[in-house]
Amino acid sequence: MLPIDPDTVDRWGRDFDPDRLAALELRMWKAYYRRQPARLLGLLILANREQARVGWPRAVVAAFWLTRAAIGFARSMGEYERFKPDIVRGYRRLGLPKHVDADEVARRELRWWVVRREVGLAAGAAAGDAITAVYAAIYGVPEASVSEAGRLRGLAAEVRDRGAVADPDGPTAPGRYWPEVARLLMASYRSLHEALTTGSAEPVADVAHPDSDRA
Repeated sequence: MLPIDPDTVDRWGRDFDPDRLAALELRMWKAYYRRQPARLLGLLILANREQARVGWPRAVVAAFWLTRAAIGFARSMGEYERFKPDIVRGYRRLGLPKHVDADEVARRELRWWVVRREVGLAAGAAAGDAITAVYAAIYGVPEASVSEAGRLRGLAAEVRDRGAVADPDGPTAPGRYWPEVARLLMASYRSLHEALTTGSAEPVADVAHPDSDRA
């Protein structure tokens, strides 16, 4: 990853409505776990527009690659690295700043998926660390500055997973845990937005592979 000039750092992905993005994230999680790929694709297009502020063509193509990776991952039992190229394609279509390493972002994104699956119901802390690493790579900021946003999103994931297992109607049921997931996602995105827009998440000179020993 190239050194970042704090005076010219790209504002990509920082001008989003945290409550709107949290609501879209919640709906995407429901679509994913209910095995609704078309709905997931449509919601991801909207989320791409909300966060990356890209035009419809870019939002659609990026959503296609990311949805294909997510659905493939959901159906897989291993060999997860094969989904990384599609994640890379998706992020590149979103127009990440030149100093951002899309391959590294994709590696960390896939790590977030894998942690949630392999650690299981106690994945909250590990998942929080994983998504924090994604934020750090995308925005070129220290992990500490976005760790609270990551922690809350990881906790939201754990609440969802524990609730789904405990629900007698199964993971596709309406689920009484979703309101708590919604609350945590909203708090997470509000924390991320505040960190990125108030100066508490200043860019660092080089954030390439600080957690390479976690993979």
